[in-house]
Amino acid sequence: MNGLINTKSNTAIDPAMMAMIPGQHERDVALSFQFKADSSRVFYALSIPEYIEAWLQAPDTDDLRFVFNQIAEETFHIDLYHGETLQAGVDGSCWVVGENQVRYIWKTTSPMGAAETLVDMKLLRGPGGCVLALKHSGLQDAAESARSRRMWQQSLERLCRLMEKN
Repeated sequence: MNGLINTKSNTAIDPAMMAMIPGQHERDVALSFQFKADSSRVFYALSIPEYIEAWLQAPDTDDLRFVFNQIAEETFHIDLYHGETLQAGVDGSCWVVGENQVRYIWKTTSPMGAAETLVDMKLLRGPGGCVLALKHSGLQDAAESARSRRMWQQSLERLCRLMEKN
């Protein structure tokens, strides 16, 4: 991989990886993340809702928390709380769209309204592990984009730690 890698967080900035998921918009979140784990293990963690709960976390976890509920094999619901107050709900679907590609469709409902966003993830095998290219698109504004970027950064760092433990 020819991108710049932050070795503390395994996050990479690699334009070639982002080109794999077309249609970049300025509010979209695009990350490339390197794992020291077999791509099939990472793929399972990304594509099975009962595993998603183990690593997906709310941004700014000091103030917010997720309550995860698996509904069916490929669907889940997340309630996002600030203290004891429900802030938003996300109805998610998880789809395998290729050999090494997963897509989440998120329908978020909050007092501000409803929105649908897409999270596309593609894994590339490499020596000693794999690289994940992630793009979260359809975000409404810069604040939502910043929150999503923090969420994905924190969540993927957590997933990386889980993969390294096993």
